[in-house]
Amino acid sequence: MSSVFNWRGALKAVEVFTPGSFPEHTYVAREGEVLERALRDAIDTPGQIVSLVGPSKSGKTVLVEKVVGLDKIVTITGAGVASPEEIWSRVCDSLNVPDTETKSSSATRKTGAEVGASGGVSVFGLAKGQASAKGSLAMDKQTGTTQAVQRRGLEDVVELMKGSENVVLVDDFHYMPRDVQVEAAKSLKEAVRRGVKIVTASVIHRGDDLVRANPELRGRVRGIDLVYWTDADLKAIAEEGFRLLNAEIDSASLDSLVRESAGSPQLMQLLCLTACFFFDLRTTQKDKTMVHITPEQLQTIFEQTSASTDFRSLVDVLDSGPKTRGTERKIYKFKDGSSGDVYRAVLKAVASDPPMLSFDYEELGQRTNKVCDGETPVGSSVVGTCLHISRLALEKFPNERAIDWDDQKQILDIPDPYLLFYLRWSGRLSEAE
Repeated sequence: MSSVFNWRGALKAVEVFTPGSFPEHTYVAREGEVLERALRDAIDTPGQIVSLVGPSKSGKTVLVEKVVGLDKIVTITGAGVASPEEIWSRVCDSLNVPDTETKSSSATRKTGAEVGASGGVSVFGLAKGQASAKGSLAMDKQTGTTQAVQRRGLEDVVELMKGSENVVLVDDFHYMPRDVQVEAAKSLKEAVRRGVKIVTASVIHRGDDLVRANPELRGRVRGIDLVYWTDADLKAIAEEGFRLLNAEIDSASLDSLVRESAGSPQLMQLLCLTACFFFDLRTTQKDKTMVHITPEQLQTIFEQTSASTDFRSLVDVLDSGPKTRGTERKIYKFKDGSSGDVYRAVLKAVASDPPMLSFDYEELGQRTNKVCDGETPVGSSVVGTCLHISRLALEKFPNERAIDWDDQKQILDIPDPYLLFYLRWSGRLSEAE
């Protein structure tokens, strides 16, 4: 990244901070480019599927785009894939392979004729006098047929991509139903065997889905694990971005942005962009601009950002809990002046300070006690609530995978940092039930 400010290279804030696309100007190489090299080596190894595993919104796709190049990636998502054939159909769509192609085939045969005159007669276009008496003349005659050829799926992909630098990225492989994953894994194995480069991306808690779907892939899958970003890496995004806009944000506010991003570079990009809009830093400033953000302004920025992380439907389902028959739930008073049942108490505990993405039994209990004013839910009630909200999330929103409860380890995980941010800043948990 360049360290020299150049007014002639003025940029827009939406070009500098890009939460929804590749960060051309604010890409941060984590761990000294170790991940980039590991991914490149894995992709270059013949006959090997690369399995990229990491938390939601941790930059898996961006890493592939950086290493491979935007123009060499064919990206599809596992969401909605009902069969292996659909994978290759989507790849063919991206490669503009027609559904039906007309192909022609031709055959050549010799056609001969006896010539009996020496001039005055033109045979097959020969000028008069060119043919001698009692000779023969032969020419090639073309005959042909045409036929409609249907798209062949994997065969077309192999034909177009075999041995090239292009990569098929199967994002969110874990979104496929388990039975589809089994057949899809076999198909992906065949594709890499025939020279197609394949990368799959999955979240941590479903990172072994590919091998579980086809145990024969063990030894043929190269796993690369990503973790949530460090504070230093997240801070580098903001520092470089504001530098390119010829601005500087105060250190305390920068720390707050880093804290609220909860290890997600996408969320950090979004927070920085919202801050730019708030302070009208829409393009590179001609004069160096110092930005000091008050606590009230930070809260407004966070609240505005939550509008881009809308989980209202999911949170409404979790907040309501499962349907009950004839039994009224106990209502608790909270220290913010609101009230609600144990489901809201647990969600408010998750949303309390400091922001965290994983909560063991002890942590949940302490947080629930802190948000309540007076009587608090007992431990068994909190555990039961965690179990129910996890089941509700899976039942109602199977593709979200935004919240998980491990009943054996007694740990509640929030795999998606955007959900945590929405719980903390949308104000949804302060509304009347």
